[in-house]
Amino acid sequence: MITSFEPASKRSRFPDPIVEAAQRYFHIPYLYPIQRFVISNTIEEKDQIVVLPTGAGKSLCYQLPARICRGITLVIVPLLSLLDEQLGRCRDAGLMAQALRGGQSDEESNRVSARARSGEIDVLFTTPESLARVARKQLLPDIEIFHLVVDEAHCVAEWGQSFRPSYLKLQEIIPSLRVRCLTAFTATASPRVLETVREVVFPGRSVTTVASDPDRPNIRYSVIPTLSKARTLRQIIGTSPRPLLIFSRSRSGAEWAARTLRRRLPDLETYFYHAGLNRKERGRIEAWYKHSREGILTATSAYGMGLDKPDIRTVIHLDIPYSPEAYLQETGRAGRDGKAVEAILLYSAEDLGFADVLKHSLAAERYAQMLGYALDTVRCRREQLLGFLEQELASCSGCDVCDVQALRKAEGAEQILDFVERNPRRFTILQTVQVLRGRQSYEVVRGRLASYYGFGLLSDWQGEEIEEALEALCRSGEIKVLKRGFWRGRSSKR
Repeated sequence: MITSFEPASKRSRFPDPIVEAAQRYFHIPYLYPIQRFVISNTIEEKDQIVVLPTGAGKSLCYQLPARICRGITLVIVPLLSLLDEQLGRCRDAGLMAQALRGGQSDEESNRVSARARSGEIDVLFTTPESLARVARKQLLPDIEIFHLVVDEAHCVAEWGQSFRPSYLKLQEIIPSLRVRCLTAFTATASPRVLETVREVVFPGRSVTTVASDPDRPNIRYSVIPTLSKARTLRQIIGTSPRPLLIFSRSRSGAEWAARTLRRRLPDLETYFYHAGLNRKERGRIEAWYKHSREGILTATSAYGMGLDKPDIRTVIHLDIPYSPEAYLQETGRAGRDGKAVEAILLYSAEDLGFADVLKHSLAAERYAQMLGYALDTVRCRREQLLGFLEQELASCSGCDVCDVQALRKAEGAEQILDFVERNPRRFTILQTVQVLRGRQSYEVVRGRLASYYGFGLLSDWQGEEIEEALEALCRSGEIKVLKRGFWRGRSSKR
């Protein structure tokens, strides 16, 4: 296993042709040793799985060989936004790059394939779905491919069994192509995910794994239990350094977060980003965020893969991610400049029940790991994350557990439960919201017993935040709302 990230000496007695090529074609003064090793393996046509942290220069590891070796490099990417980003980078480096993508006419696909066949293309990008389409039409089997690259290869395991079955078809498609060497790149992967990648991408081939330390010492990890994500998000935004990136599991969640922040913090510039936006909208938001120093972006996993913004200072997850790999990938979008980053994970009762909707045992198992991570306030966060990947931690460079700042209870939980216990079957949910805010007009709580009943106990909360908290406590079973009888609609503690 290679772990060094120190630059190779520039005072070598004998010139290194690979380093010289990096300097000549990409204007890069040096290569990290692990980059040099991966590029050398590719030139020697060795199959490999490469595990490199986000921002460690994975794209150069296939772009440089494509520049100095004869033949086509075929790159399979998971997202069109990543395809567009890498396509532009290749062209900027003087590489002849084209794409086979969804929405192309047969005439256009045939024209790109013809250019590849005639040797006019250095790098050809595609997605798993587009590759399956052109493979069916026999547009690639007669083209000799020097290097086939599966970028963000963890998606093979994470998405192949759910909404991206085309990833699993790679097991049939790749052997049908004339490929001289294969490389699968990812930033993080557990042994089980790596095994899936081997089975799907490298069937019947001998493959070497080249891995670096997945730890990002500049990231501080923390977890916040919450009854109201709207309130917690509002509080975090007020104290966290920007630019700031907020991840949600769903498109609707990303849009909700952006609109909530725009309404409550109108002075801050906030946009949402997901795959449902058209290409022009995504490009506009990517360009804005890339150059913003104070911006807030709420997004799904569609943002980040291959998109380089080095100065993100805070990354927040509104929901528990699907897997440790996904969490490490997404937190790794921040702090590529090496400066300090805060990675904050929120969780609520809604997250506790999410495992029930996961249909595949592997997905449920990996989500359970992240759920355990969120609930554990005893073990070091960094140690847990690396442990999921079967990696050891030398020392923690920052987390809420090791800093003795881990929160065990959500804000407002004790006050609300105490209020409901003192007032069994007295108030409806709406009335409870008004009393806790200090807005209830009943004389009994405006008079001398106001403090006893909790009048104004959460006066600094907004009404919808208290309502969200009460719904969360009902969902977790700590509060119940009576459904029949004289007390119907009133709340009490279980």
